[in-house]
Amino acid sequence: MTFPVHKVHLIRVFALLCLLWVSAVALAQEQTWKINLKNADINEFVAQVAAITGKTFVVDPRVKGKVTVISNASMDTGGIYELFLSVLRVHGFAAIENEGVVRVQQQTLAKQSGSPLDNAPEISGEQLVTRVIAAQYVDSAELVKTLRPMIPQYGHIAAVTNPNVVIISDHAENIVRLQTLIKRIDVPDEEQISVVALKDAWVGTVVELLERLAPEQLGRNAKGPQRIQIIANERNNSLVLRGKTRPVAEVKKLIAQLDQPATATGATQVIRLAHGDAKAVAEVLRGLTEQTSTEANSPQKVSIQADEALNALVVKADPAAMAEVLDLVRKLDVRRTQVLIEAAIVEISLDDSLNVGVDFAAIDQEGSATPLISTALGPTLAGILAALTDPDSTPIAAAAALTQPTLAVAKIDLDGFSFGAVLQAISTSSNANLLSTPSILTLDNEEAKILVGQEVPFRTGSFTTTTDGSSNPFTTIQRQDVGITLTVTPHIHEGNAVRLKVAQEVSSVVLSALSVSAADPFSDVVTNKRTIDTTVLAEDRQTIVLGGLIQDDVQMSLRKVPLLGDIPLLGKLFRRTEDTRTRRSLIVFLRPTVLRDAADVAESTDRKYQSVWEVEISSEPKNAPPQPAPPIEGLYDGRRE
Repeated sequence: MTFPVHKVHLIRVFALLCLLWVSAVALAQEQTWKINLKNADINEFVAQVAAITGKTFVVDPRVKGKVTVISNASMDTGGIYELFLSVLRVHGFAAIENEGVVRVQQQTLAKQSGSPLDNAPEISGEQLVTRVIAAQYVDSAELVKTLRPMIPQYGHIAAVTNPNVVIISDHAENIVRLQTLIKRIDVPDEEQISVVALKDAWVGTVVELLERLAPEQLGRNAKGPQRIQIIANERNNSLVLRGKTRPVAEVKKLIAQLDQPATATGATQVIRLAHGDAKAVAEVLRGLTEQTSTEANSPQKVSIQADEALNALVVKADPAAMAEVLDLVRKLDVRRTQVLIEAAIVEISLDDSLNVGVDFAAIDQEGSATPLISTALGPTLAGILAALTDPDSTPIAAAAALTQPTLAVAKIDLDGFSFGAVLQAISTSSNANLLSTPSILTLDNEEAKILVGQEVPFRTGSFTTTTDGSSNPFTTIQRQDVGITLTVTPHIHEGNAVRLKVAQEVSSVVLSALSVSAADPFSDVVTNKRTIDTTVLAEDRQTIVLGGLIQDDVQMSLRKVPLLGDIPLLGKLFRRTEDTRTRRSLIVFLRPTVLRDAADVAESTDRKYQSVWEVEISSEPKNAPPQPAPPIEGLYDGRRE
């Protein structure tokens, strides 16, 4: 059969195209290999796989052994690599690929170097990898308990509570199976609220035990999807549970085992107190236990007695109540802080007086008559004349009678005219400064009192009894403290602030008001008293002023000869004026110092002892060499080093 020329050309072109297509298909097909090995060294097998796949291998020196592979199938590079991984797994080795490098090592070590499957989804099923799987509803710890039997010995599985995840290191194909199982287990569970009434056990004790048994699942600090909230209802001795159905059911079983009658009817303990007062602590505990038993209708009976001789508590109670009492005693029996209160009481008295006047006297002793004239306004002139009229007196003795600055003129003639005159214009000023520094150490919230003074008797009444016709007078008295009194009650606040309730009193007896006679040998007592009663707030070691009291007394007196003392100008010779002004000022300074431990007390004691020693050194001769203070323990031995 013949074809036209143009058709022949078309057939040739088509045949050429078919030949080119067949050649392209043949070139496009990948190269395949058949591997058959018998007792070949595993390192040679690794080298052969590296040549076929083009991968870089790093072989652990501990990887040794012989391998045998029998295969009649042709495999591409992917199949060769899967075969390689299977051979390694059979011989207890694994390949970990990371950043283009494949490490060949033992499976027991390879689990620590697995690549996360999430970051390399193309990893083959025989590859040893590590995957983190998150659980939403089931506790990761419960998942680990379920999946652990499915993990080979060289694998690893662990639970992380927060976040709720499971970490698995194993071959990729096994992880896929475990992940499928986790999806079927990790399903939502409905929450429920249950109320469990207790018959024998006390609700507070059961809650404490449950929280101790499983703190991460039960109680206030519980976390994770399997957590259960527990609320104790002490009014009716019941528990309120909120959580997933299965965990709540398990907790109910545990509660039923705990809700049993107490095996011991009571226990007795003797608690020695290290710091607190047994009587005071016993009163506090009795008040708390009685109030708790009344409000909660608890059948628990607690008996607390104080042994003051031993400073101990004798407690008899049920085991549950005993634990509560012991906890309260531990919190109450603590070392109390002390406060050193230092006071400075300053009293300043300023007296100003002005005494102006003229005294004169004259006498004529001639003959039998004795005419006498005198103003007799002051005692100074009388003292001078008495000294001069004494035959045994000397002029020096007469001058000694002048006790104040005085201008005097006198002439004594025992047989004639004698006279004397004194001119006084005296201004006096006195300034008395009384400084008292009492200090006292006391416990926090304890009243302290210090008194420096005397007990003075005060008459409170008098009466007379008659016995056998004779009268017996009686006087009743009451003794009271007179002097400097400081009463302080400190209260320590947060930040070392101290609230001080202070009562300060300075009193003295007025001596000029005392009058004793034969008819009445007992005198009524008049006292001067200045008090400060206040409550202040001060910082630790801060000096504060409590108050100041200023008393101003002015006294003016005029003594004169009637009529003559009223004569203008000339009357000054017949009168005397005295002006006295007294001003007293009382100021009280206070400084509290908080002493929290023995070191603070020792420091304060050494400071006071050193100040006493400095006073003693100041009384020594000036040329005496300085001496250090002796040990303070020497005070109690009655010796001085």
